[in-house]
Amino acid sequence: MTPRNRPLLAALVFLAAGTSSAEIFRCTARDGGVTYQQDPCAAASAGAAVNIPTSFPEYSAERDRLMQREAAMDERLLRRLEIEAAERIARDDRVSREKEAQAERDRLESTTPTYVLGVPVRSPWRSPRRAWPSAGVR
Repeated sequence: MTPRNRPLLAALVFLAAGTSSAEIFRCTARDGGVTYQQDPCAAASAGAAVNIPTSFPEYSAERDRLMQREAAMDERLLRRLEIEAAERIARDDRVSREKEAQAERDRLESTTPTYVLGVPVRSPWRSPRRAWPSAGVR
């Protein structure tokens, strides 16, 4: 079959699927060209009716089995994606808490203690100051 005849064949097969009760004839011309048609071949070309099935076997059990397998696979995939999403959220939360803790540690390390120099001030409510004992007196 030449590439030139493939679209014609596809169109004829499509037509054959639409008209299930009609016969399809494959006609070969003298020059070797092949055509498919609903009418019998002309006397100048050789051809015969093509056996195209009009009914197909029932594959519903196999189809249902495949659909169940696909549904189970989709369910497993969905559960896996939910688990991964929960893990990702927990990991992001942990990373953010670690960054906050590191920032707090850095802030505490960067602050230097502040010392204030000055004279102590007496409070008026404190008791009067006792005199220091002299070095020789006990």
